[in-house]
Amino acid sequence: MHEYIQVVADRCRACRRCEMACIAAHHGITIKEATKRRDELVSRAKVVKTDLFKASLRCHQCDPAPCCAICPTGALRQANGSIIMHEELCAACKMCIAVCPYGAIAMETIGMPGVSGDEPETMAQRARREVAVRCDMCEGWREENGKRITACVEACPARALSLVLPDGTVIEAPPKPAKETAAAQNQ
Repeated sequence: MHEYIQVVADRCRACRRCEMACIAAHHGITIKEATKRRDELVSRAKVVKTDLFKASLRCHQCDPAPCCAICPTGALRQANGSIIMHEELCAACKMCIAVCPYGAIAMETIGMPGVSGDEPETMAQRARREVAVRCDMCEGWREENGKRITACVEACPARALSLVLPDGTVIEAPPKPAKETAAAQNQ
């Protein structure tokens, strides 16, 4: 078994804080900046809202994972139950998107943004390309910030998300201080 995010759909308010926290964690920006740039940056968590339910959706860490099985370049690989993405190998064929049963894979443009005006384009800007992205359980962010839980679990004001460890232990975000909880409920 491997760790994964558990969603309690009845608690979800579709506030999209999980999406903003995901963008912030993967792009090294604040949640406030992520909110401003949400149309240009890709979240690896998606909120689904219908008349019947609201829920946060992300990679389910399938075992065996159909995205890894179909990837022609080996960019998506599964080791010890964890799915690992090697962006440098991604050919942007989108086959992983087609086979993901949860719709949890998206395309994101990586590399440096283009230049404006008369400046010459650099090699890094010419190398700008699309790659498939999916929830990586905030591995880098957690290590860098000494966090035990993912950014989305930490950010959810309704505590609809929790981290389930390989041994089955469920870790929830600590309760928010009363001031933050009241502000979140007024949004």
